[in-house]
Amino acid sequence: MKDQFIAEHHIYQLLQQVGINTPKHVFWDHHNLASLKSALLGSFTDNSPVVLKGMADNLWHKSENGALHFTSFQYEKIMDDSIQMQQRVSSQFDWIGSLLTEKVNFKTAQGAPCEIFVSIQRDKCCGSIIHMGFGGVLAEDWAKQLKDPILLWPTSVYQPQEALQELKNHWLGKILLGQTRLDKPLLNEKALFEFLIQLWSLDEIMENNHIQLIEVNPFVVDQQGELVALDGVGLISENSHQESCSVPFEDQSFLHPKRIALAGVSDKKGNIGRMILENIAHSKLQHENILIIKPDRETYQGYHCLTSVEDLQAVPVDVLILALPAKITIEMIEQLCHQNTAYQIKGTKVVYIVAGGIGDGADLLGYGDRLKKFIQQKRANNQWCPAIVGPNGLGMLLSPLQLNTLFIPQKKLNVKFSENSHVALISQSGAFLITRLSRNSNLSLKYGFSIGNQMDMKMSDFIALMYRDKSVRVLGLYVEGFVEGDVCAISKLVKQFRQQDRHVIIYKGGRSLLGQTAAAGHTGAMTGDYLLQKRLLGKAGSVMVETFNQFNTVFKWMTAYPDLKELGKLAIITNAGYETVGSVDSLGDNDSHVLYTLNDENRKNLTKILESHQLNGLVSPCNPLDLTPMANEKAYYDCIEALFKFGAGVIIVGLVPLSEQLDTFQLSEAEQFALRLKKLAQQTQSLIGIVIDAGVPYQQYKAVFEEQGFPVFDGMDMAILGINVLKNCN
Repeated sequence: MKDQFIAEHHIYQLLQQVGINTPKHVFWDHHNLASLKSALLGSFTDNSPVVLKGMADNLWHKSENGALHFTSFQYEKIMDDSIQMQQRVSSQFDWIGSLLTEKVNFKTAQGAPCEIFVSIQRDKCCGSIIHMGFGGVLAEDWAKQLKDPILLWPTSVYQPQEALQELKNHWLGKILLGQTRLDKPLLNEKALFEFLIQLWSLDEIMENNHIQLIEVNPFVVDQQGELVALDGVGLISENSHQESCSVPFEDQSFLHPKRIALAGVSDKKGNIGRMILENIAHSKLQHENILIIKPDRETYQGYHCLTSVEDLQAVPVDVLILALPAKITIEMIEQLCHQNTAYQIKGTKVVYIVAGGIGDGADLLGYGDRLKKFIQQKRANNQWCPAIVGPNGLGMLLSPLQLNTLFIPQKKLNVKFSENSHVALISQSGAFLITRLSRNSNLSLKYGFSIGNQMDMKMSDFIALMYRDKSVRVLGLYVEGFVEGDVCAISKLVKQFRQQDRHVIIYKGGRSLLGQTAAAGHTGAMTGDYLLQKRLLGKAGSVMVETFNQFNTVFKWMTAYPDLKELGKLAIITNAGYETVGSVDSLGDNDSHVLYTLNDENRKNLTKILESHQLNGLVSPCNPLDLTPMANEKAYYDCIEALFKFGAGVIIVGLVPLSEQLDTFQLSEAEQFALRLKKLAQQTQSLIGIVIDAGVPYQQYKAVFEEQGFPVFDGMDMAILGINVLKNCN
């Protein structure tokens, strides 16, 4: 179906259905000319101010195309003007008819904009979004002057009451409610709230009528204090948003599989299947519950072999891993799903596809389309089909089973398992997953998933899986593309995470045009409007990061403190002058307010502590606090303890280990210091981050603090970066 333009007179009808006020108006075309005169004379009095508008197909901007005329009502003159307007507009657009409205006398604010822009858009990727900002002909100019010119409310995760609170804190809401200097209110809070409710109701009508867009610019407040829509357009489209459907699967099949089968194992050097098998062999799975599909062998390295996937009917598994070329992988899935439907027990609950070249830039033979159509047909016909992960999936990590299905050798990546971990990481890129583990040797994941191209199992399916496991407090996501409609589903899940004080950190790749091209070639990623995605996911409560450094630092802070509810004021303590200077430079003038401000009493008490350590002549009691290289662990601890008592909630501790005062080689004092800091952080329910800006000889010194669970950074700027991101997110 071709997209269909909605002209203003029809927009008025839609608005009136939900009780939104429109100007008094009369529309006419060649069908209602007989009753036109009586309609006009019954609606308008002579010489009353009116606005004549031309309605034409795809005429989005009337004033720029000669379709808008302010005048006074005189019947004959209006008819002449409308004929001239039709002739003028018809040369460029398909004419629909004429619309005459009253000229609304609206309230104004002193020296401030008071017209409102509203757009409701049903985006294919993100669902329904209500935008609100300053309207009128100067809308774009005002937007350039404001940090957050447009308020944005995804209706899937926001309700009118929540929107009202944000609007009241925005300049638009302050002007409307008279909360700016010298201004009187244009309307009351009750009327504003009722208007928001009407917008949510309008969104429901749009969904039922396949309306993709309604845009009104502007709304104004009339002399009675009621909002009135002056100008509007819209669009009908059959291709509007459809939220993604979840894939049916059992949580236990993913998180606690009892039996696994693997296809694609051989004795060839570098064989991916064999590397996966070697990793699986170290898991808690019973030997007999690891099966190999290999038609020419009865056993392989002591594991029982099956001749084909059809044999899985007799010995069904939870997970089938296919480490095979693309063509054979597709054929094996088709064979698996075509098994005799008389069997109630199917061969597997989950299929994990390792191969690339299926639905990505390397797929030149249409394997991706073939597999996608096959899965869709099975699901549409209510026929059995396992949950399919991938293609291009590197593997998964399950700490409860110490299960590693990655095709990375243990000597390259020694995965640290921990059943008590509260952290999970889901990544479209397998390389992103393993490099986070490699660069952070202290990171232990409860679950890690490389999900590849999302041909069947989508990002939202995995997030829902993690949401249902309440032990997961921190969830990191690396996304290159969202499946259509999945952003909306993910936003709902993120909001549910945040309602339980659980945390979601998201890096979205493929934001630039070049990045989109690279993502499509790598994982066949579907991209979209990143700004819209960012605002939707951010408003739902996720921490949206823009760089890998941001992800690494935020993830490190959050994994160390998974129960974090809010950040307190920041204090910085170090033994190097460059770190005190660099820390405030990293904060910048705009974020310097996050530093805890010492009062006179604080300074007095801190001076006493410095005197007790014979540092009073060297150190000034301030924040950041430069203890100089003369400070030992005891001086550090006493100052840190005092800063927490004063009221700081986060302390970054810079330890340049080249000082002779610090125990950086024997490590007995360092270990005692780290243990005392851990107890202090627990007692005060506060955050401590450690910065050790030094080279290879001090890796063991860093490990002392990592073993106590502290986030350890290589530079002060990295520690500050994470705090900055967390402070500035929702």
